[in-house]
Amino acid sequence: MSSTVESSTPSKVDVLVIGAGPAGLTCALGLAKAGVNVRIVDHSPTKVQSGHADGVMPRTIEVLQSHGLADALLKDANQVYTISNYNYEADVGIKCAGRVTMINEPTARYPFAATQNQGVMEGILGDALLKEGAVIERPVRPTAIDLSTDENELKDPDAYPIKVRVKKLNEEEAAEELVHAKYVVGADGAHSWVRRALNVPMEGEQTAHVWAAIDFTPTPDSNFPDWRNIATVNAKDVGIMLIPREGGKIRLYVELGSEDGLVNAESGRLDSAQFSPDRLLEIAKKAFAPFVLKTTPENVEWWTVYVIGQRVASTFSVKDRVFIAGDACHTHSPKGGQGMNVSINDAHNLAWKLAYTIRGWAGTSLLDTYEFERRSFALELIAFDKWFAEGFSAKARAKLIAEGNNVDLPGPLEAFRAFSSVTTGIRIRYAPSIITATAPDKTDENGPYTLTVGKRLPPQVVLRVADRRPVNVQDLCLSNGRFKLFVFTGDVLSADDIQSLNKLTTDLDALLSELPKGLLEVFSIIKAKDDAITYMDVPQTLRPHWTSIHFDGHASGPVYDAYGINREGALVVFRPDGYVGTITPLGEVELVRQYFRQFLK
Repeated sequence: MSSTVESSTPSKVDVLVIGAGPAGLTCALGLAKAGVNVRIVDHSPTKVQSGHADGVMPRTIEVLQSHGLADALLKDANQVYTISNYNYEADVGIKCAGRVTMINEPTARYPFAATQNQGVMEGILGDALLKEGAVIERPVRPTAIDLSTDENELKDPDAYPIKVRVKKLNEEEAAEELVHAKYVVGADGAHSWVRRALNVPMEGEQTAHVWAAIDFTPTPDSNFPDWRNIATVNAKDVGIMLIPREGGKIRLYVELGSEDGLVNAESGRLDSAQFSPDRLLEIAKKAFAPFVLKTTPENVEWWTVYVIGQRVASTFSVKDRVFIAGDACHTHSPKGGQGMNVSINDAHNLAWKLAYTIRGWAGTSLLDTYEFERRSFALELIAFDKWFAEGFSAKARAKLIAEGNNVDLPGPLEAFRAFSSVTTGIRIRYAPSIITATAPDKTDENGPYTLTVGKRLPPQVVLRVADRRPVNVQDLCLSNGRFKLFVFTGDVLSADDIQSLNKLTTDLDALLSELPKGLLEVFSIIKAKDDAITYMDVPQTLRPHWTSIHFDGHASGPVYDAYGINREGALVVFRPDGYVGTITPLGEVELVRQYFRQFLK
């Protein structure tokens, strides 16, 4: 008989992350790389082995690249470029209605979606975390959390106002450890223990849409021609989405309903006794007619059935000390491929803000921007998901037709492409705040700069001056917890140009002396096509390292033109998460100083 004893030595930690899924691992990795004392615990004995999330969108791949992890993901992942659409025709069955490019974003560095098992993603992030000296503690479950109500303690940056009891699950006489934490991040999924323990309500609704997901390997002689493309299938009374997976596998999302005998008509609850791979494959095979889906339950790797819930937490933080991220604060249909992506980007947004607060560089106003930015995006995602779920449902369309209504629902292709900024993550724009500030008259996206405050840095290739090596500017914005200042020097051709740069460096030196050491990295991009230029031709402040200076040379592409910056140059501040913080004219260092003063102590 197991028993619980009390740990005699309470421990202290800056941040306790509960949940080692993609959100928790991304947050812990960002914190560890910033030098923060972080612990991460998870109740599961192992990482995900099969099923769960499987789609990685272009912006998320960029985030992984900023951690040096994109190659590890793409090594074995499947890359999806095309979506095909099949519609039902009487006496024919389903018939291809067309194929379109999946990613229609001109600035996408990775113009495809990568499909890969969530467990592989967790392994990649976990290995990176291990290199930073942090270990995932498994299986460990929190049993109690106590957040101080003392306002003085909550406002004290050196205090540990949270007490969390955690228990190891694989020991017969497991001791409950008392952990004192400055901050807690609940990244523990849709049924979040942290969220429920602190009574944070979810706002939204559970829909009437019931779906199954099933992963399998089709036999080679199946005659459906679009196994390796994403395919939307609007059968007579069933909607299906096909996702090509790594290793030749397939995932099907299959629409279910009360007429399938899987939902109890009286209670409205799923009848688990009716679930089986055989039954799900039977429904799918019928929907694919006249094509033959050749597979058997023996080829099924994983399956599940779920009811779509579209909800967002009422708040993403409690007292600016406990935060929730990922599925813990928003739930939606998995067919839009957003769950793992939004979770990773939540954590990417939060980690550096926690690090700056813990270091004493910033106050709680910086932490407030996490909910301001990510909850707004979650609400936008739910709006997309409602439209997408209705447009994808063959049963919803059939019901409208049966009631004599005109069908005015978007098709899945139209919905996906209309919300491309959401689905790809490429065009997310954070609203103005203390960390997305603009210089006067620089607020219009169509204004002087095509670089946009609040949006991520688009990829462009420049040449590194020292060795003429092509470098993607996104690879200068590594996830190392530092702001980046890009100095677009303009032309460096005359004595007047050099004199202006000398004045600029004097002002920049003064700014750098005021900022905490290690907060800001400086990179320079010269507008020049002269192969004779060397990295010694600009003042040292603009070239703190030989790898810091680049030029817009003839072999590198027109970065100045792409970013809408003329020969007079500009100063561009990028946040640690790769989003544009502010843009000012080249000589306006004072505006950059004012930007940092808004949130730094």
